[in-house]
Amino acid sequence: MSSKMQSGAVLEDPKVNVRILIAAFWICHFLLWTFGDMLSLLQQENEPIEDSVILMVAPTTAVVQALMVVFTLMGPVMYVRLANLIVPIVYLLFNIGFLAEATEAWHYYLGGFYVLFNVLMVWFAWKWPMEDASTEQQSS
Repeated sequence: MSSKMQSGAVLEDPKVNVRILIAAFWICHFLLWTFGDMLSLLQQENEPIEDSVILMVAPTTAVVQALMVVFTLMGPVMYVRLANLIVPIVYLLFNIGFLAEATEAWHYYLGGFYVLFNVLMVWFAWKWPMEDASTEQQSS
């Protein structure tokens, strides 16, 4: 696709690599997740979190999301695709649970975006472009 400018020059519209798209969705999800956690903690400022399960699960989910960004960009393609078909579904379940317990409008707002990014990750991993076997054999 290209777009013609007034001077006659044409803007190039390069196709974005699927790895970069999925990594960007992970980054968006992670940033929103972090924002939601910070907002929740700020509202409960006078009530410190003492539940050891939450104190273990919250950082673990953050670490997994950060690692998924790096793995999506650098890992072997077959494993990256498989991981991005499985891990976002696990987070989707977390996010549906978050929406089920939502009590305020911003919970629904953030939850909707959590779900959107999870669905986009799975969708792009599912639709990952396949290389034609005959093209692969000719290049080697």
